[in-house]
Amino acid sequence: MCGRAYETYTEEELSIQYLNRRPLRLDGFRATFNLAPTERSPVVLVRDGQRTIDLLRWGLVPFWAKSVEAAARYSLINARGEEIADKRSYAKAFRARRCVVPLSGFYEWKRDGTRKRPFAIQRQDRAIMSVAGVWELWQPSGAAVLFSFSIVTTSANPLMAEIHDRMPVVLAEGDIEHWLDPEVHEPERLLPLVRPCPSEWLTAYEVSTAVNSPTHDSPDVLRPISTDDQPAS
Repeated sequence: MCGRAYETYTEEELSIQYLNRRPLRLDGFRATFNLAPTERSPVVLVRDGQRTIDLLRWGLVPFWAKSVEAAARYSLINARGEEIADKRSYAKAFRARRCVVPLSGFYEWKRDGTRKRPFAIQRQDRAIMSVAGVWELWQPSGAAVLFSFSIVTTSANPLMAEIHDRMPVVLAEGDIEHWLDPEVHEPERLLPLVRPCPSEWLTAYEVSTAVNSPTHDSPDVLRPISTDDQPAS
């Protein structure tokens, strides 16, 4: 599961990492410390044979949905890697419309008795995390096209297993080109990439429960929790 993330990078950093320094201008883009489903995020994809970055809605609206409201009932923010090649909502996108979601990190909640403790997870080297995704375009009759995406998830690596049993698929630098390649359609060539990344790539630390509400979108939500922040027992 991945239901909240943060993106504190700049357009220049995206350009350097994914576009070989080609100029990038994303209208409406801003850093966010508490990205929630239905909000827009930069997404790396290949269009007309060229790698590009666009802002897409987080929460895939499947091609068969009759309305965005109807699709929202399915909560398609994550695509389980174990079923992505066969599930109706994702199978076509998996074969033809894959993307990379650049994250600075993501949040996950650890169950502790009746409490859920939020943790921020990011790369050890603080680099942008290249998360596997699939995207879809959807256009109801007479309405504008909506572009949306889901994050691909897999079983947790040992570090994440201490917090949650699922995690996003974090791609190695050398796997990004293959994941994005529009000429690759066969599941047997793609599914080997749908796996947990090594634990040593990541670091995790506890943060305040302020992150529970997406209205709290400031650097404070990323501040490591201290013993003074713990609620009284």
